[in-house]
Amino acid sequence: MALRTRRKGRIPPGLRDCGRASDFWQPLRPNSPTSTYPTAQPLFRYRGYWDWAVSAFALIGLGWAQTGKLHLRVISHENRPLPHAQVVFLYQGYTYTTDSVGELRISLPAGRYRLLIRHLEAAPYETEVWIQAGATTPLTVALPLREWQVDSILIRDTRPPPTALPALPFLQPIPLRTEAVRFMPSIKPDLESRLALMGALTSSELSSQYRVRGGNFDENLVYAGEIEIYRPFSARSGQQEGLGFTNPYLLENVYFSTGGFEARYGDKLSSVLQVTYKRRDKPETTLETGLLTQSLATSGKLHGVYYTIGVRRFSIGYLLRSLPVRGQYRPEFYDAQGYFSWSRYDSTGREVWRLEALTTGLFNRYRLFPQTGEATFGLINAALRVQLYFVGAEELRYRTGQQALSLTWRPSPYLRVSHHLSFFGSLEDEIVDTEGAYLLGEVQTSLGSSLYNEITVLRGAGSQIRRIRNYLDLYTLYAEQRGEWFWDTRLRHRLAWGLRLQTERFTDRVYEWSALDSADYVSLAEQYFHDQNLKNHRLMGFLQQGWRWGPWRTEIGLRFHYAQNNRQLLLSPRLQLLYQPHDRLQCRLGLGHYAQPPFYRELRDITYALHPTLRAQQSWQVVVGADYTFELWRRPFRYFVEVYYKHLWDLIPYELENVRLRYYGANLATGYAYGIDTRLNGEFLPGVDSWVSMGVLSTRETLPGLGTVRRPSDQRVSFAFYFQDELPTNPLYKMQVQFVFASGAPFGPPRTLPLRTRFQMPFYNRVDLGLSRYFPIDRKYLRSLWVGLDVFNLFQRYNVVSYQWIADVYGVRWAVPNYLSARLVNVRLIGEF
Repeated sequence: MALRTRRKGRIPPGLRDCGRASDFWQPLRPNSPTSTYPTAQPLFRYRGYWDWAVSAFALIGLGWAQTGKLHLRVISHENRPLPHAQVVFLYQGYTYTTDSVGELRISLPAGRYRLLIRHLEAAPYETEVWIQAGATTPLTVALPLREWQVDSILIRDTRPPPTALPALPFLQPIPLRTEAVRFMPSIKPDLESRLALMGALTSSELSSQYRVRGGNFDENLVYAGEIEIYRPFSARSGQQEGLGFTNPYLLENVYFSTGGFEARYGDKLSSVLQVTYKRRDKPETTLETGLLTQSLATSGKLHGVYYTIGVRRFSIGYLLRSLPVRGQYRPEFYDAQGYFSWSRYDSTGREVWRLEALTTGLFNRYRLFPQTGEATFGLINAALRVQLYFVGAEELRYRTGQQALSLTWRPSPYLRVSHHLSFFGSLEDEIVDTEGAYLLGEVQTSLGSSLYNEITVLRGAGSQIRRIRNYLDLYTLYAEQRGEWFWDTRLRHRLAWGLRLQTERFTDRVYEWSALDSADYVSLAEQYFHDQNLKNHRLMGFLQQGWRWGPWRTEIGLRFHYAQNNRQLLLSPRLQLLYQPHDRLQCRLGLGHYAQPPFYRELRDITYALHPTLRAQQSWQVVVGADYTFELWRRPFRYFVEVYYKHLWDLIPYELENVRLRYYGANLATGYAYGIDTRLNGEFLPGVDSWVSMGVLSTRETLPGLGTVRRPSDQRVSFAFYFQDELPTNPLYKMQVQFVFASGAPFGPPRTLPLRTRFQMPFYNRVDLGLSRYFPIDRKYLRSLWVGLDVFNLFQRYNVVSYQWIADVYGVRWAVPNYLSARLVNVRLIGEF
């Protein structure tokens, strides 16, 4: 919220007596000429003899009726008390004013009341409350802040509600207030795992990886401000992955683009996720503890330096015990982030210099001592069961860190120049020594048999030995300059540019082999031995021009990229066009060339051999969409729709196993992807965000000699909704329900290009339930408590994430499903200090 005086002079008559609540509201009107708000009237204002008689009769009735107490607390969405708010009982005509801490305590006859709550800094808000006889009813109302404009004062909220039209049309804000993300029921305490509710697709609730519009996990950009974020990529399964980058407790704003983004964003094919960190003048601390996650986050200002620091621990041993493979799980996942900023202002209060520092650290150690496992699959009258037995251990270690330094200079309101320096390093180790045996047999499915649900016919037996010693060290360093220049005084035309020099170094040592003893013979299934190094340099940049005139807005940009390893120069022109005929509708068009130069994972083929001269994967993309805001049941809603088409070439075919991507090491394919994404979000209950989204996708690729086949990311239909509810009698009790559905993804035998997408997995669906109670305390050292109970996979759906292929005595290969987590209960406690 920013306060600015427009001009000096006498105080307007309507603002002279601000101490009287009834007079304070009369002269104020919002900017929108279409908005109207009733003016509150005091309770005992003279209206004549009849009004006095009615009021006296009502007061006598109040003394005879059964009464209860109302404890009302009015706050902002940032949990800041709003003092001297006006509370109007619409049907009874009572008017009250909250005290200096935004609270109101009154006695009322038992019954149902309709309240209108208004404050100078916030939009009017209506709600209902039920007063119980002989009891105190607590009610906390969070008002959305908005802009008021009078003759000499401007009060502004910098964060529009999720139902407002986006200020950055091609980088959409998520349909939820950032501070509410932490309360969503989710196994992982990050934002990436929740993007499946916002248009992305995921194959595992244990993973933070996501796919967007036919792409894979490697095709997504993540930015913290203007700093590009890198992540480790050696995980083979979701339970080994650990925490995602984003920490909801540290974030101020979150934006997500599923395609058609501007030239200022880097060289990827699918999406952009951009976050900004908090900057708080007063200290805030949040502590969360639960069965799965523990975190501590604090932000504030000390000696002129803003700080935002967070530490997380992800303890999933309790969760992994619900997986089909039994054993001793000893996972350790830790994450730490720190954001620091310092600003210098001129005599007018305008920021001239800003120095920012970002540091992140991730330590993952996943140890497993597998013992047994079992999976049943097939048809109801032809079921098979595999029983697994293991000895040995698996250990995977990921130690990752990124440090960045930014200096921003604003010599005038029309010019901004930023310099960034970033270093990323990751040490990823895989150590596996396991020996396993399996028994494959037919299961008796006749209910009348004494051997029901038992193996009656043995179909096969075998064993496998795996030994892995893989070590990957990678380092990335880049320096970048970015700038923006508004070359007209009305800030309608903007020129943006950026130039970046990057160097990379990789050291990859692979020692991996496995042997199979199946159908009476022993064979080496895999054997890879490599010791390879790679150094690479890149030069990239962009130039982008934006225009605004009337209801039109245009962004035209050109991005370039040159890599030393393949000596390929890429030029990517991009165009974004926005038309806003009125304040409720935005129509947009995105058109451009998007390329993805290969990083280290794309350069390794399926045998770990390195191919440093691979060309970039490229595409032409067209996105047409619209945003429309409207009111339903006197509540705000926003409808989002986008239709897209992608023409792809120089594709590197890959196969997906759990969350592990394995490329085939050649630019073999061309392809396409098209579909439609829709979303409706709004306040089904006043002040509470909910949404529903649906997508339809088709993506194919053409391979030499194989024709056109499905891509591994071809999941035709996706559907998700997130709904919040609360008790009408006590809104402090809330419920959240989220549902995710996706049609089955294609799969096939490993390391077999012609058959890798021949079959299809079952569809994925999952329901998570969250129940919570909020306790507003507002003491000196403790502001509030939140207690939640989460039930994951409420209906015990056994979702399949991948398959393991085994052979029987007849030489037939069977795909044994690997299931995800079963139903699980989690308890969380969040305290705000």
